[in-house]
Amino acid sequence: MVPYTVFLTLLSLYLKGGPVARLPRALNAGIVVLSLLAALTVSGYITAEFRELNTVRLGSYNTLDIIIGGIAFSMVMFAVLLKYRAIFILNALLFLYTLNGSWAPYPFDHPGIRLERIITAMSVEFETGVFEKLPQLALTLIGAFMLFISIAQAFGAVDSVIRLVIGVLGSRPRLLPQAAVVGSMIIAMVSGSGAANAASTGSITIPLMKRAGMPPVKAAAIETASSIGGQLMPPIMGISAFVMADYLGVSYFDVVARGWAPALIYYIGLALAVYLASRAFLAGSTTLKLEYGKLEVYKASSLVASILLLIILMGLKREYPAYAALQSSILLLALLAASEGAAGSGLRDRAGRILGRLAEALKIFSGFVADITILLAALGVMTGLMTITGVPTRVGFLLLEVGAGNKLLLVALAFVFGYLVGLGLPPVVTYILTVVVIGPYMLQAGFNPWAVHFYAFLLGVMSELSPPTSVTAAVTSRIAGSGFVETMLEALRFAIPLFTVMVGVLLEPGLVAEPGLPQLIPAFKVLAATIAVVAGLSGGFHILIRLAAIAIGLAILVLI
Repeated sequence: MVPYTVFLTLLSLYLKGGPVARLPRALNAGIVVLSLLAALTVSGYITAEFRELNTVRLGSYNTLDIIIGGIAFSMVMFAVLLKYRAIFILNALLFLYTLNGSWAPYPFDHPGIRLERIITAMSVEFETGVFEKLPQLALTLIGAFMLFISIAQAFGAVDSVIRLVIGVLGSRPRLLPQAAVVGSMIIAMVSGSGAANAASTGSITIPLMKRAGMPPVKAAAIETASSIGGQLMPPIMGISAFVMADYLGVSYFDVVARGWAPALIYYIGLALAVYLASRAFLAGSTTLKLEYGKLEVYKASSLVASILLLIILMGLKREYPAYAALQSSILLLALLAASEGAAGSGLRDRAGRILGRLAEALKIFSGFVADITILLAALGVMTGLMTITGVPTRVGFLLLEVGAGNKLLLVALAFVFGYLVGLGLPPVVTYILTVVVIGPYMLQAGFNPWAVHFYAFLLGVMSELSPPTSVTAAVTSRIAGSGFVETMLEALRFAIPLFTVMVGVLLEPGLVAEPGLPQLIPAFKVLAATIAVVAGLSGGFHILIRLAAIAIGLAILVLI
């Protein structure tokens, strides 16, 4: 199915005027048709020859195998060029380095790897490259959860939740900013993306906060900090959480069960930071209210009921997560289709409304899955190229030389590495590279495996927020009409809980090591430290009180 996701990506871009905007329409159409023919050829060949490729010809591929593998590799890289240019550039540089590494300085130099070997390693060997486990994950487990999200968006359940939350909290001006926090937290349960969360909730919350007297930069920053929780909040966390489950060889629910504590600590700390920062601006503002009716209540309740079913099936019944997501999607579809049909005036009108929503859900779903598959296939290429050249091992030796015997220094190096990687790459890339390159050496230094993976996961979340390339801040600043850089810097102040949680998972590994009751004491400790640090950094108090609060928070984290 991977080649077909390339075709779907190019078809989507063609409908928007591409894939290559500078080329004539006829040539773009030719590119799309050619991609379909290539997808049919590659998929058909691999299906017919899979057993031979995986057994008889393993390691001694014939010319046709190499040609088909080259086509598959080229298709994915072309789609990556159009959709994820920064990753394409990185992969292109890694490809050149793999082909001829003699120009690289010691200890990264190597004699080079033959082109045929690179092509087969990136395609028909299946263990690395465009057909490895990451894109397979996108087309199976992640795809099942994307179906749930697509139905919720297409049938208006997401918008209903936003209107309901803002309608309830927006009636009191001082609670209006909390509507952005609570609304984003609920939408985060089904979005898994900071930018998507910001686009859906921010389009309503930011204008309302501005009307209530909140400066545009503050309004955009509050929504930015609230929206990055789309990566944190179970049960549908970011793509990195699915990859984490695969890397650790556990069920996705094992990640979800541990993810509740860090996510709730983050949102509680964020709510406090937002309250302390916004009370001065909204003290005398007028009452605002967003109208909502029975339909919004019904759709929001349907979404909540479906999320509860998902949690019950994964947690109590221990069903396979993809199956649980599918069953929850069926329930959500049935409930929302019923409301859509009830709104129609006749049988034809009702059927038309339902079919229209289904078509929209299919469009959203295919777009989600195609984009994620292309992204993870590109990451398969990236990790494959690094593996066959031994880059992680070489970087690891350097890290051991610098940080051997010093856990604090190793953590700092991991933070710097994750920050630099996240400057221009998505969270899942930051997570994967941190785990692959630095993770083994943190484990060797004695850190808990869950703590290491969650630390890398949080570094990935930070990449959606940190300067100078925050996509989430780009969305919110555009909605608010505020400066992009100013919004990013202001958002960092509200997102202080992210950093306390990041430190907390390493200093208090019990926060994520075992789900359930063992998490409670570490969670309360990290939450207390977060509240103290947030109170000290948010302002509104005497400088001595603020310094004391920060000192208490750090002492709770480090000493107690």
